[in-house]
Amino acid sequence: KNIIFKKTLPFPKLVQCNICKWSGRKFLDHNWNKKVVCPQCQSDTRHRLLHLSLKTINIEDKKILHFAPEDCLKKIFERTKNYKTADLVNSENLDFKIDISNMFTINDNEYDVVIASDVLEHVYDDKKAIKEINRILKIQGIAVLTVPQGDNLKHTIEDLTNMSKKERELKFGTYDHYRFYGSDFKKMLENEKFSVKTFEAKTFGYKISKYHVLRPPIINTNPLATNRRRIYHATKF
Repeated sequence: KNIIFKKTLPFPKLVQCNICKWSGRKFLDHNWNKKVVCPQCQSDTRHRLLHLSLKTINIEDKKILHFAPEDCLKKIFERTKNYKTADLVNSENLDFKIDISNMFTINDNEYDVVIASDVLEHVYDDKKAIKEINRILKIQGIAVLTVPQGDNLKHTIEDLTNMSKKERELKFGTYDHYRFYGSDFKKMLENEKFSVKTFEAKTFGYKISKYHVLRPPIINTNPLATNRRRIYHATKF
């Protein structure tokens, strides 16, 4: 690990993580994409995109609920005044152990921002989860969401049957996913009375995208790979 770290550090400073500010020659590989993981905070393209997208929201005084909080993002949000964390499975050191599709302990119109990055694909009833997110958000509150999506997939592929872990991994890329989303995810949010704005690498321009590695430098041709990450800001109206 130290050898890899030395090879990527410290010069030339061609890329920078916009979350932890590490900079160096390149990011590290993970099992789906090469040169996308920050060696310092382990952010990947979706985390850096999400962080950049939040520049359009003043979150300092917002009441935030963050599902399955990633360490790299959690450290940023913990600086705000009203930040809470939640998960159903890995709930140790979090504020709530709760099912995102049944948040009965949370009042209507309670939060300004709900963040769930790559959570909904793990949820049996994602439509119910989206309804619940809408319910707990204040009017003009924003859900900040990401899901794994096929780069050119129009319609979401879902299977709720009792498949084996191996079968599910072959179909969706990992054993604990119920679906692989298509570009119809935006419409799914709009159907639940959200106004939706989408952010992706090209939103921020070529130079920023390349410097912060907002999309993989090397495209993975596996049809289950998500090379083109999108961040959805779904505003309740």
